[in-house]
Amino acid sequence: MSAVNELCLAIHQTLEALTAQESPRSVPFTDGLYFFFEKTEKSEHAPDGRIVRVGNHPRSRGGLVRRLRNHYASNKNSSVFRKSIGGALMRRDQRDHPCLAHWEKQDAPKCADCKPTERHVTAMLRSSFSFRVVAIPNMPERNVMEALLIATLSACPTCGPSKEWLGRFARSEIVQRCGLWNSQFVGGPQLDQEELARFTELAEASHSD
Repeated sequence: MSAVNELCLAIHQTLEALTAQESPRSVPFTDGLYFFFEKTEKSEHAPDGRIVRVGNHPRSRGGLVRRLRNHYASNKNSSVFRKSIGGALMRRDQRDHPCLAHWEKQDAPKCADCKPTERHVTAMLRSSFSFRVVAIPNMPERNVMEALLIATLSACPTCGPSKEWLGRFARSEIVQRCGLWNSQFVGGPQLDQEELARFTELAEASHSD
């Protein structure tokens, strides 16, 4: 097994040992990283669904729960994640969907035809995804860890996107290829063993009694 395969497997195992959160309200701390798992995206590392997004609140303190709430808020302008999923849904169903131009533009107003997509995104997040969280109060450490984790997960050949993955219709070619609803930090420096140990320590400590 290659080094990146071993790292990706260890990340999945570390996170799968944590409790999956039922909603943003159930998150027990306010600073950390969140990890969305997609149930239909299975791999050898994640038979119940692999990690498909790593998220952060990189410039704010105490913003973890607020960021998660934005993803479920039925407003594409509140969440890049929502915007990406909704754009992929539109592009999958109709390549020249008339809403794409304003849906994928930040802060552009929605039209009446966007409402079904908002509802679809919310339903997908609640039915097809789950998320876990790791407390990392220190902002610089959290931001570095986010970048390393995204680079590592996106480089793993075992956890690539399935042929049916919705992200293959994403606007970002990076998302299409890498299998994560992330584009920033893909191709960057990856975790080493010392950093993996630190991540494991943070994960275990954030959910200890």
